[in-house]
Amino acid sequence: MATPRGSGPTDGYAGAFIAHQAGRPWLPWQRYAADVIGEQTPTGAYRYRTVVVTVPRQCGKTTWALDVAIGRAIVNRDYRAAYAAQTGHVTTERMTDRFTEISTGPMARRLLVRRSQGTEKISAPAGSYVKAFPPLPGALRSSALDLVIVDEAQEHGMTLGEQLDSGIQPVFSTRRRQQLIIIGTAGTDASDYLRRHLANARAGAEGYAVFEWGFSDDDDPEDETTWTRTHPGVGRLTELDSLRTARVVMGAAGFAREYGNRWSRSSDRVIDGAAWAACQLAPGAPRPQGPVCFSLDVAPDRGSAAIAISVPSDTTRPAYVEVVDVGPGVEWVVDRCLERFAVYGAPFAVDRYGAAGPTVDALERAGVPLLVMKAGDVANAAAGFLDAVTSHALEVYPSPDLTDAVDGAAQRTIADTGGFAWSRKAAAAPVPPLVAASHALWGALHLTPEVRPVAAAM
Repeated sequence: MATPRGSGPTDGYAGAFIAHQAGRPWLPWQRYAADVIGEQTPTGAYRYRTVVVTVPRQCGKTTWALDVAIGRAIVNRDYRAAYAAQTGHVTTERMTDRFTEISTGPMARRLLVRRSQGTEKISAPAGSYVKAFPPLPGALRSSALDLVIVDEAQEHGMTLGEQLDSGIQPVFSTRRRQQLIIIGTAGTDASDYLRRHLANARAGAEGYAVFEWGFSDDDDPEDETTWTRTHPGVGRLTELDSLRTARVVMGAAGFAREYGNRWSRSSDRVIDGAAWAACQLAPGAPRPQGPVCFSLDVAPDRGSAAIAISVPSDTTRPAYVEVVDVGPGVEWVVDRCLERFAVYGAPFAVDRYGAAGPTVDALERAGVPLLVMKAGDVANAAAGFLDAVTSHALEVYPSPDLTDAVDGAAQRTIADTGGFAWSRKAAAAPVPPLVAASHALWGALHLTPEVRPVAAAM
């Protein structure tokens, strides 16, 4: 599916010029999409205010988007653009790659780069620029922009997606040349942000343009002729051998999603959806009373974190788990944990290594009692959580973030013991809520007299 080219003038040539100068001429899909989204009305505004692009991996979508932004910055006065990938760290990597290309190419004399992490910027003549921004609430506050690019949009769920929309729209209010470009590869049910905008574009919502390449529902994902027909980058940006390797490594569902741009409910589902639904309490249901244990987890890129609480089972009810805090970044986590501890006096079950390590160290320095988990404990926590859900031996207070994590959960095998942990790399949704919930449940079942808090109602 691709929005047709109209008859109006376009500035698609500007991005094509940047690609040509870098020695990597655009693929046909890149030039076509740029020409369509560059169409202008008689007032000089862009015909399409919101652009949705979904293509398979290795099609050049990120380089294309930055080419468009930089090209427009060069040919227009006071043109302001901002770019974000799925996390602040990845955004920095993408901008750094572009800095290297600029500094060693023919555009070095015309473009000035600023390499300050988190605020990277490419400046062009006449006050134009392309800057980086982290995909976090408030990141564009007080900005006035002509173009915003959200790359890898399938990584954003419902909550962050709504926050991004709320933060992006005001930046256009004083600018005439307004355009939002949302780019990604097909995701899962957890990819609410991209899915929602894609649905609008497919339905022909006013102001939307859409470009999709990939497998159709009727295509055979095992047929290599399908790959060459539906993947625009084969033969230029990737080779069939690479796709063959990806098919073996990623499995059928992962390959169809990443290299066929075909949407799926999740990667190989680990936690049964019906069993998970059976564990859910009604919204507003009273929380149980009893001794509690907390846990926390931080995403590997430190882009999000979660805190969970659990109450062990007794003779009248099963164990209880609730994700009580989820948020972007990590700056808020220590203070929130200390607030929770001040109320409950309860310990935190923690895996002190990895991304959560600095937070765990800070809690230890603050005197918060910790149940430090070993690798075997982490495996037991994951298996115990799965068993509790499967056997309906768990009550869960409803949380969209936790449900997203459960829907997209994937396993990571630990050695040859048969144990597993929740995979961060293969998950189809942010995993901290699930890890925190699993560790909190494990901690509640391992409370000792030394750290057991006084019974408290939540």
